[in-house]
Amino acid sequence: MSTLTKVFVVLLGVFSIAFTTMTVAIVAQQTKWRENAETWRADAEIAQTQLRQQIAATAAEVATHVDRIRAQSGQILRVEKEKKTVQTENNKIRAELDLALNDKGSAEAMSGALVAQLQSAEKQREKYLDQRNGLEKRNIGLERRNIDLNDRVNEQTANIAVLVQQRRHFEQQINILRDENAKLALVARRAATGATMEDASGAAMTGVTALSPVAKTVIRGMVLEVRGDLVTISVGSGDGVEKGMVFAVHRDGQYLGDVEISLVEPDRSAGRLKDGIGSPQPNDRVTDVAGLASARR
Repeated sequence: MSTLTKVFVVLLGVFSIAFTTMTVAIVAQQTKWRENAETWRADAEIAQTQLRQQIAATAAEVATHVDRIRAQSGQILRVEKEKKTVQTENNKIRAELDLALNDKGSAEAMSGALVAQLQSAEKQREKYLDQRNGLEKRNIGLERRNIDLNDRVNEQTANIAVLVQQRRHFEQQINILRDENAKLALVARRAATGATMEDASGAAMTGVTALSPVAKTVIRGMVLEVRGDLVTISVGSGDGVEKGMVFAVHRDGQYLGDVEISLVEPDRSAGRLKDGIGSPQPNDRVTDVAGLASARR
């Protein structure tokens, strides 16, 4: 109920009391005024009681509404404060949003620059990969050529070793023939026919004697054991091996070194490794150098 309605009710009650009083005055002039007056008095008292009750109820409602208005005013003040706080926070958020948008723009620009750099780096990487692949192919070719050259070097080294042994054998043979020629010249009492012959370049050396015994046939065997530079081979005196013989050690056509025999047994021999360019191992092949050179004459 609004305040205006309550005021209207109060005025209506006042008008009712005045109207009742006037009515009582008018009726008192009529017959049976006493009875009517009593009735009207009772009605007036009831009306006054109701009016008081209505006034009290209205006052209570007015007080209640006043309290409610005060409470709502307090709520309005709190809401206003909260509104100001929210507006402040909203302004702060807007400022942070603007800053974030600026950062986003900067980040996007930086990202674009990084993407461009990455693309450039990727192109450079592809270029380097192509160069590396070319270099790897070239390196593979060079490695193959190097392997071929190493094989040729090993082959030539083995051939050189064999030729050196042949040269030594030839020098021994030449010296032996010279000695025999000198003896025959003494027996025949004439100068040795070969004494005045010039030595072929590299074919003989003055005063060189035979370096190792020469077998009638080529002796071949294999390495049985290797201890440091001491090598044991599978052929002995029963195969024609004599002390001082030289055997060439080789593996798959690759020359490894010479073994000069110092100990001979019937079925095996042993000697020191010399002029080695490799490391002999069991099952490597050995060949009598002098016998091999004699067989090739």
